[in-house]
Amino acid sequence: MNVIFEKANTDFRILVMEITETPETLYYKIQNDLSKDEIIKYNSFKNKKRKAEWLGVRITLKKMLGKYYEILYNKNGNPYIETNKNISISHSNGIIGIILKNKKDIGIDVEILSDKILRTAHKFITNSELLTFKEDEKIKKIYLNWCCKETLFKIKEEGGYDFKDNFKILDSALKNSGIKKAIISKNNLEEYFCLNYKFAKIDNKEILIVWL
Repeated sequence: MNVIFEKANTDFRILVMEITETPETLYYKIQNDLSKDEIIKYNSFKNKKRKAEWLGVRITLKKMLGKYYEILYNKNGNPYIETNKNISISHSNGIIGIILKNKKDIGIDVEILSDKILRTAHKFITNSELLTFKEDEKIKKIYLNWCCKETLFKIKEEGGYDFKDNFKILDSALKNSGIKKAIISKNNLEEYFCLNYKFAKIDNKEILIVWL
């Protein structure tokens, strides 16, 4: 597995990795750490890509913490580990992203950019917003909107939020890395967030990472 991006300070650590190995090779690396339940879960996957990403998440987390911790899930399906760290996880087409943080508000999303998102943009972004995007920035800005909203959704782990109605990402000049301001509106209440983002390249692929 190759490191694409990492960042750390006293409050958080982020690691984004690219999977380059087969599921069999990844399993060999971490099989002795897995619990019986985890092995059963792994063997239930039929898709090799799913197997590789599942193992890749656990290998990445072990690399970050220096020892193995089983990833558990609460009643809302959100991950946690039995340490004093909060965790958020994202994976997309062989890319793994994990953030560990001392604070409760936490989220990460990683995506490989593709023009396919143009077909589904209307589901999470308004037409008026789309019209403001310059043609040569459209795909990047749509992904930035999507990843920011995915990150907000993970922050509000109880669910019940609509990407169009409850999440608003304020438009700003597009950079290789920066901060996006966002608003969550629900029940006449507004919360403001500043989300971090970075575009990165591996081979011929462009990746977007968003986190809080």
